[in-house]
Amino acid sequence: CRHSLSVIPGPRPLPLIGNAFDVGNTPTALFNNCVNLLSQYGDIFKVFIGNECKVFVANADFLEEIMSSNVHITKSNAYKLIKPLKFGLATSTGSKWRQRRKLIAPTFHFKILDQFLEVFNASTDILVTKLSSEVGKDWTDIYPYINLLSLDVICETAMGVKISSQEGKNSEYAQALFRYLDIVIARAFSAWKRFDFLFQFSSEYPLQEKYLETLQKFSTNIIEKRRLEKSQQVVEKTPDFGIKRRVALLDVLLESDLTNEDIEEEINTFMFGGHDSTSSLVTFALLALADNPTIQQNVYEEVLGVVGEAKYVSMQHLQDTKYLEMVIKEAQRKYTSVPFVERHLEEDATICGIDFPRGTTLSLYLYGVHHNEKYFPEPEKFDPERFLPDRQSEGHNYAFVPFSAGPRNCVGQKFAMLDVKLIIVKILQKFKILQVPGYKPELGMAAQLKSYNGMRLRLRRRDTKN
Repeated sequence: CRHSLSVIPGPRPLPLIGNAFDVGNTPTALFNNCVNLLSQYGDIFKVFIGNECKVFVANADFLEEIMSSNVHITKSNAYKLIKPLKFGLATSTGSKWRQRRKLIAPTFHFKILDQFLEVFNASTDILVTKLSSEVGKDWTDIYPYINLLSLDVICETAMGVKISSQEGKNSEYAQALFRYLDIVIARAFSAWKRFDFLFQFSSEYPLQEKYLETLQKFSTNIIEKRRLEKSQQVVEKTPDFGIKRRVALLDVLLESDLTNEDIEEEINTFMFGGHDSTSSLVTFALLALADNPTIQQNVYEEVLGVVGEAKYVSMQHLQDTKYLEMVIKEAQRKYTSVPFVERHLEEDATICGIDFPRGTTLSLYLYGVHHNEKYFPEPEKFDPERFLPDRQSEGHNYAFVPFSAGPRNCVGQKFAMLDVKLIIVKILQKFKILQVPGYKPELGMAAQLKSYNGMRLRLRRRDTKN
């Protein structure tokens, strides 16, 4: 690896541990160090974790070659560290991945998503009621509220099971997942914790087992609850023909020939991907609106013009809020929910003129691409107009890939965008979002971009002058 990739710059590795100190093994250190390495070495650089070579890529041409490929679809060895949690579509490859993708993709068809809006509206109404008690306070950490809302939504829509986590039930799942993934990312960039045998002697091992037990119990309970409900379900016939019911992803899995373990894998995948990434995007979008009051006012005026004071936000409303969609995309760019994804090369490959040996790990650094001045001038500036249709058509197709792209793009991206839009619409109908003086998010890079000192905002009612 060292010889074949000698043309790629990077910090000098130390014996045995490689560049473990240069990268760091906590989410915040990893985030800051990757930003610094990108600034120092450019949009393609390499690091060694032990003797494993990782090539970080923040170049859109490179991403296009990898993401559009039907060959380079295998996730890296780091994803194996998640496997005690039994992730399916997100980590599988080859025929297993293709089979699962074919089975799952139709459950996120646009016509099915339209049926989910009833849940989106009802769950977000609970959120708005909860946030009403935070009005006027010096600051509110909004992340826990959004996280529990997202958990309720993904369970009732994709799983067909109502869990009422916003009412104080099942909330331990969200915290366990948060901590479990922190441990996974620390292991992925540790020279010795990556190895299961050595990891057993670390202080994080008993914590991982504790969180894992919580997560697995939750998934098992979801599956058992839905099985019971389906066995007792009375199909409601409408006066017209057909059957009146929402199509849940879990129902499709239960009716397939997948084993219980297979089903659990996919439930874990979508429980994580469906609620954690949404939570990250919503909270960072709200932070951006608080930091940019003029842009917030523009969004509010669009909401007034399109939705008004309507209590039920419809699909047409969401399709007509074009400026809000630009704001959300800019939030995805500046605060990329999934900062990087990794691929493992199973054969030698020449990509953008560089020869890569089999076994190389490619870290597709999406946050780095979204902050590359070559594609986004003044990348730290929050500017939704970057996503005006004419400006987008002039840009590189792979410079903005928050949901990945190509064969392994996010199957739930339309679901996520509709959910995020609706949440922001309903919050802005009721509240003005303000900055907290002196607050700055402490960004960390785990499986999702998160703020490790909370997401502090101030809330004021729209019907008051303050």
